[in-house]
Amino acid sequence: MPQIKKLLKWDLLTYDPNEDLYKLSDMGALIVEKIEEFLNIINIYAENHEYWETRDLSEIPYHMRKRIGNLVHCELLEANRDCLFEFHPTFVENVLNSKYVMMASSTFQPHTVSIFSKLLRNNSKVTCVFTEQIFNKYLEDYPEQFNSFLSHENMNVSMRSGHIGPLTLVVTDRFMGLWLFDKNGRFDGTTLISYEASALKWGRELFTYYSSISNLVYIDPDSGKMEITGYNITKANKF
Repeated sequence: MPQIKKLLKWDLLTYDPNEDLYKLSDMGALIVEKIEEFLNIINIYAENHEYWETRDLSEIPYHMRKRIGNLVHCELLEANRDCLFEFHPTFVENVLNSKYVMMASSTFQPHTVSIFSKLLRNNSKVTCVFTEQIFNKYLEDYPEQFNSFLSHENMNVSMRSGHIGPLTLVVTDRFMGLWLFDKNGRFDGTTLISYEASALKWGRELFTYYSSISNLVYIDPDSGKMEITGYNITKANKF
């Protein structure tokens, strides 16, 4: 076939006469990999075109943004317009049925405190990263509960002095969820969720990125005082 001859000429394809088999060359394999990434992005865009065309993806770090095609088969959960910053019931149900939860967030969501409390009562593992402003807001508004979180054996809390984008990322053993601004810097309450393994992996890697540039906060068992230290990746990943 003419196409095969061209690929052989360009050294993108090799032929093994002993096995009578055509194989991709190293460069050919790289090109196919990039084509697959491109097609994945096209597919997720086609699935939720109206959503993606209005989102501000600049909030997502570039090294993760270029792999956004991993977020396959996503569902959109529309918020009640009277309470945009409350979690959708489907989201809450999935979180509470999870064995472990990882959250990175730059928004204050009071419902988070009760969700964390229920998860810990169920012996689930929780790891979270908040911006410094949001961390202090939780500590100020819910001092007793939040201090108990900092000393709980099943929970790790970290604080980041810089920005976290997207607004909120949640990854569990069941699903991944995202909150994103639109291109006008507004939040419309829409939650993007996916149950696919590739989406969960993408979410875990984005969470690990924010974990690695944040500081672990804990209650020292001897002094009873809050301590802030360099983030311990190994401890975070034990969940």
